[in-house]
Amino acid sequence: MMLPQLTTEQAVAQMKFNDWNRRKDVVVLDTETTGLFGAEICEISVIDLDGNVLFDSLVRPKNPIPPDAQKIHGINDEMVKDAPNWLKTWKELHPILADKLVLTYNAEFDTRLLIESLEPHNDEKKWNLIDQIERDILDLEIDCVMRTYASLIGSERWVKLSVAAGYETKHRALSDCRATLDVIRSNYRPEFGEEELKLVQWKDELETTTRKIRYLNYRMQELNEEQVELMQKQKKLLQRLYDNEITKDEAAATEDIGDIEDMEWPF
Repeated sequence: MMLPQLTTEQAVAQMKFNDWNRRKDVVVLDTETTGLFGAEICEISVIDLDGNVLFDSLVRPKNPIPPDAQKIHGINDEMVKDAPNWLKTWKELHPILADKLVLTYNAEFDTRLLIESLEPHNDEKKWNLIDQIERDILDLEIDCVMRTYASLIGSERWVKLSVAAGYETKHRALSDCRATLDVIRSNYRPEFGEEELKLVQWKDELETTTRKIRYLNYRMQELNEEQVELMQKQKKLLQRLYDNEITKDEAAATEDIGDIEDMEWPF
């Protein structure tokens, strides 16, 4: 059997993609928002792994949608004026997400915005409801497609959805859900299983062990050279003591204390 040409990190990511594709409890979620920080959700969609639309709705934020955000996704205040707010949207959305593995392309961002979208509603004095929604969000099982894809291809940087999908996305929640699903589906490798994962892990462990052995050999050589230098120095110092008429007993005592040959070395 040929050794898979992957690192352990890549192999683990491949196994995760395979697991996602085999599970029956997976949904894909995407959001469009009013910004990156201190923002609100203005559109959210959820599909299953067959591409069926489970939820797709505009969301009316408490604050106006900034022009910069409108340029990205094309959603303006007029479009969301009759849409449900985030509290009502979550009431319909939560049963769809509960007890599911929720995959989003950028899980850190989407999870944060699910919670940040609650903050503008604090002035409505619905604190018990808001606290419950936040707990429900934190209880969700959410995983990140972007980070897993970056690990799979060996990238140290995050990768745009359009790059991972291989085509330009529309920056709307439903279309981005479908692009994320394309990434999940296109990276399914059913032929890569537990046996291949073990081979990759053993190969990486072998390489790591070999590097450690090389390093230890190098250090042993350094220590041996240092030992030789110190023994030469020891002999010179002893000779100086003899030359300066130190008694033999004193010289012998000095020699015993500094005798490198009697020391235990780790090789």
